[in-house]
Amino acid sequence: MAIKMLTNVSVAGVYHEATFRSEMSTQSCLAENLVVLEEQGDWIRVRLEDDYEGWVCRFFVVEKPEAWDTHNFVYNSDQISLIYQNPDLYSATLRDMTMLSGLPCLQRKEGWAQILLPDGNKGWIEDHPRQLIKTMDVEKLVQTAFDFMGIQYLWGGRSPKGFDCSGFVQTVFKLNGRQLLRDAYQQAEIGLAVNDDFTTWQVGDLIFFSEHTEKITHVAISLGNGDFIHSSGYVRLNSLNPDHADLYLEKYSKNFTRTKRII
Repeated sequence: MAIKMLTNVSVAGVYHEATFRSEMSTQSCLAENLVVLEEQGDWIRVRLEDDYEGWVCRFFVVEKPEAWDTHNFVYNSDQISLIYQNPDLYSATLRDMTMLSGLPCLQRKEGWAQILLPDGNKGWIEDHPRQLIKTMDVEKLVQTAFDFMGIQYLWGGRSPKGFDCSGFVQTVFKLNGRQLLRDAYQQAEIGLAVNDDFTTWQVGDLIFFSEHTEKITHVAISLGNGDFIHSSGYVRLNSLNPDHADLYLEKYSKNFTRTKRII
């Protein structure tokens, strides 16, 4: 039976090779389920919940407790929540969690939730529950994307602490009940192809770009009429519509490759 681990820090880097000198290819958020594939010294090659594989330092993970999945979990709506030692904003902090993480809820008390951490420690977060979305709603999808406006670009990032382009798209869809594959070129293989005419694109379509290569290198979420939201430098708006001069950048028109509909 495969060994199962949980990420024990807010956001752990997952690397292409078993060294911090390697490229960070993705991230694993607190309490994410990991399947161990290989061990090498202080490093473990794991499979994440989205089936992505890479190396994580064992300092950032713990073995999954047997009773972990029997608990009721709390998911917070705050992008980043501090975890306190006591239900008091002046208490010492233990670590933090992003809105992508769910932790066992032990009790609720006057606006606070006591949570269990993967390593067995207990802490408190301000209780701002997030509704789990199971049915895709385009308006909620777009609102989620806009909630991340301005968050900086981070290669390999897929959390409110920093996104790369496909990590941003994956996160927005995951928070709206749809798990996508990790990389832009993988996301480009799903869904239905639509006309290259941006006037036919729907809100929520995925727009793909290639730069200096045939391989897909960038992805954005359509907002309709050629406008889109994506992570490039930071989460921002741009457009393929030259009539929208304040958003239009010619390089995106040159690099546009295809659009896919997955909703």
